[in-house]
Amino acid sequence: MTYTGNVRTSELAQTRLMDSVADASEEIGSVGEDFIIDDDLNFYDDGIYLGVYDGDENLLEGRRPAELSTLPKLNDGYMNTMKDDDGDTWYIYDSRFELDGRPIWVRGIVKDFAAQSSFSFMLRISAIVFPILVILAAIGGYIITRRAFKPVRKIIETVEEISEDGDLSKRVDLGDMQKELAAGKPGREAAAATAAKDEIHSLAYTFNSMFDKLEKSFEEEKQFTSDVSHELRTPLAVIISQSDYAKEDEAYRQQALDVINREAKRMAGLVNRLLTLARSDSGKLKLDRETVDLSALCESVAEQQEPLAVERNMKITTDIDAGIKVCGDEAMLIRILLNLVGNAIKYGSKKSLESKSIGHIKMALKKKDLFACFSVEDDGSGIEEEHLQRIWERFYRVDTSRSDEGSGLGLSMVKALAKAHGGEVEASSKPGEGSRFAVYLPLADKAEQTAGC
Repeated sequence: MTYTGNVRTSELAQTRLMDSVADASEEIGSVGEDFIIDDDLNFYDDGIYLGVYDGDENLLEGRRPAELSTLPKLNDGYMNTMKDDDGDTWYIYDSRFELDGRPIWVRGIVKDFAAQSSFSFMLRISAIVFPILVILAAIGGYIITRRAFKPVRKIIETVEEISEDGDLSKRVDLGDMQKELAAGKPGREAAAATAAKDEIHSLAYTFNSMFDKLEKSFEEEKQFTSDVSHELRTPLAVIISQSDYAKEDEAYRQQALDVINREAKRMAGLVNRLLTLARSDSGKLKLDRETVDLSALCESVAEQQEPLAVERNMKITTDIDAGIKVCGDEAMLIRILLNLVGNAIKYGSKKSLESKSIGHIKMALKKKDLFACFSVEDDGSGIEEEHLQRIWERFYRVDTSRSDEGSGLGLSMVKALAKAHGGEVEASSKPGEGSRFAVYLPLADKAEQTAGC
């Protein structure tokens, strides 16, 4: 009986090994002279080791068991058997195939657990004893835990209600739970109830925190979808209408193409900003770091933005300390500076244009401890406190009518890029007096300034 069981177990192990090797072979391709191995291929799964070899039997990628110090030569379609130093049996199976005329091997290795007599013995004993232990434990556990874990059932009921009706605003009532745990438990039972309360209360609090995040995430996703749809609807409508006009009126065609080109560029800019934010969220935003003279960069941006400020009846002044350097991506840093200055010109100038007086923008760059602080301050209309708390959110705009041409992504882009550089942002404002936006970036140390980032 035992021998038959061992044979069947060994056959099962060999079949699993051959299937795993065959599946792995399908995950390998080639591009030019290189072999491409799918990232989803797991080189160790459920006791099976896999390795990929080239035609010269060189290991390209994979794993092998540490118990086997040496391995036999590759042998296509043959099931090898080896024993390790502990006397355990291992099965080795190789498969050879060709990609673009070049040979490639896949080797699989698995231990034959059926060969271990102690394992078989323990398995038989467990088959007899385990059901008895399970029954006894189930009876005892049911009696002990039914009363002690009544609050857990409340957690389960709440979670099931949320799952059924999709109402993420529901929460586990922590107050009722504490009363149930403390009710009618004198002496040592009260102490035990207190300990249980701490654990179960922590569990309930964790569930509530998780649902807080889920609710916030779903609300943000709904708002994001609405905002993106709104931002894309206008340029798409313009493109469609202009293309219709161009088909009907040949004389209007060039003008229509110009409008279509402008709106397409606007859409492309929006998509690029969204991609940058998405990469920042996922931690995949790549920075070409180098030592950057932030002082010179600020001076350049101030000079570049001066004509635009003059058009909007504003004047830019600077207070920039020389020689301040940071380690970062120069292109990304320029985007930070341009967004902050452009934001000040666009919204700070509304007051100066209405009053027909000259508005002022002050650009400053100073060292603050271990950080370089770049700030932009205007004397515009300012921002109410309720809006200031949300000014860094995506698509958020104080002007709810969306009458301006902005997308509401500028400040959120600044925050994401600053965070990618290890920095922070802050904003302050007084309604009727103006606003100040600042970004803090880590200073490049002396080694970075001389040797590069």
